[in-house]
Amino acid sequence: MNPGKPLTLRGRTLGGDRPLICSPLVGRTRERLLSETANVRAKSPDVIEWRVDYYEAIADTHAVLATGEAIRDLVGDTPVIFTRRSVREGGESIAIGDEEVVRLYEAVAASKLVDLIDFEMGNDADHIRLVRAATRASATALVLSYHNFGYTPGADFLVQRFLEAERLGADVAKVAVMPRDRADVLTLLSATAQAESKSRIPLISMSMGPLGAVTRMIGGVFGSSLSFAIGEGASAPGQIPIADLKALYDIIARARGGR
Repeated sequence: MNPGKPLTLRGRTLGGDRPLICSPLVGRTRERLLSETANVRAKSPDVIEWRVDYYEAIADTHAVLATGEAIRDLVGDTPVIFTRRSVREGGESIAIGDEEVVRLYEAVAASKLVDLIDFEMGNDADHIRLVRAATRASATALVLSYHNFGYTPGADFLVQRFLEAERLGADVAKVAVMPRDRADVLTLLSATAQAESKSRIPLISMSMGPLGAVTRMIGGVFGSSLSFAIGEGASAPGQIPIADLKALYDIIARARGGR
């Protein structure tokens, strides 16, 4: 990774020499979420992501905040990402519209229960500005993301998505795409390396599905600062178990001279 980029999250370094491992929470009820949180936390991921689009009570901001507080109590000092993934970018159908989602994000940011908030670059520009303002006011980091579950665009397009996230005020830029062949996997890795050499913020990237699973293992070599791994349930195709990913990162670190 280039110097000057790292983001410190409760003692973890996003954008350092070794990628962080993040495990998603995909429970649909408070009871299921808290059970899942306890089980995932026991496997010691570096970061935990709450995919709130899976949560059945997403329309009840009070319930979201109360459950978020319970999750925070369980995970202790493990950083938490709060994410509503839209249907158009691979998420679950939810009972609230885009404006209500923005208000939910503002409430969660103000609560300071989470460390990062993920919002898609495909959202309305005014909504992005509102979420950016809310995260700045609460000193919460903002991940601006792009997901394409259909195919892998060209490298130039992907590089621009990373750089556009930075231009829009992101603290972290994320790109996830679906490969159709091996060349697409190489395109994602190449775009990540190109963007990493130009950007001033940490990047997260992955090629999804079984074909792209290798990018979750070696993405850090090309500039990706975090990979998602299964604690209990997967939030996207191609994720592998936490323990397996940790072992692979140990092997890569030794092969690179202990970096």
